Amino acid sequence: MNDPLYKTYGIDELYANYGTISLEKCGIALCRRGNVDILMNSRSYHIEKGGLCLYTPYTFIRIVRRSDDFDGYLMEADLSVLAAGLSQIPVMDRLFIRNHPCIQLMPEQCRRVGQMTHILDSRHERMLQATSSRSVRLLRSAMQNLLQAFLLELMEIYFNAFPVEESQQNREERIFNAFLMSVHRHCDKERSVMFYANEQHFSPNYLSAVIRAKSGRTAIQWIETITLIHAQHYLASTELSVKEVAERLNFPDQSTFGRYFKRHCGMSPKMYRKSMGE
Repeated sequence: MNDPLYKTYGIDELYANYGTISLEKCGIALCRRGNVDILMNSRSYHIEKGGLCLYTPYTFIRIVRRSDDFDGYLMEADLSVLAAGLSQIPVMDRLFIRNHPCIQLMPEQCRRVGQMTHILDSRHERMLQATSSRSVRLLRSAMQNLLQAFLLELMEIYFNAFPVEESQQNREERIFNAFLMSVHRHCDKERSVMFYANEQHFSPNYLSAVIRAKSGRTAIQWIETITLIHAQHYLASTELSVKEVAERLNFPDQSTFGRYFKRHCGMSPKMYRKSMGE
């Protein structure tokens, strides 16, 4: 099957969606110019040019602020694609990376990452353009090996780079970030502002005011955005039927879920799944 093995997101695409959740995916985010403040789960980081962030499955990533000249990208692949390379990284190293996800690269390290991603992109494009089944099979195997090599070389760079320390957060930022993480964990079952307010022992009005002040969006808009991301993941990356996705997300029935999805995504669940398979 000639499907992509990884995907690269431009920064405008990420910013337009307010954030992304790396459901069952691993990836990197690189700052090529300017600077940016990002949220990774409940932790905040200030990233300058040459800053690289590695993330593991179920990481919530959001751009909080960016400079006018900021440029960068995010590249991610399914966990299954990287499994062979990940198995060669000791568990303690993987845990360390999860707790210290951001590093500052030196110019030579930046060039190495750029060279490797250029090679990946050119080979990946060749694989996607292949038409014969034999070429697809061989090029796909070659790409998988290249991705494992890229991962291991990236680990060598990571452990020889300078860590970026977590930024301090004020009270409102902690409330907002805790809210986002909780929605990420619970939105499959809970979509009321009351639930998330009770969790932090606040009134719904107070929590909503903090969320709007920190993000310019309401609490319910955030809940809807993250719920939609979960729904899109189930439709694009699993074999669950639309009815099963509706049940997974705790909708009363498939029709209610279909109307909800179309209102927020602009197309029906079936059309979205079809568009992802093209």
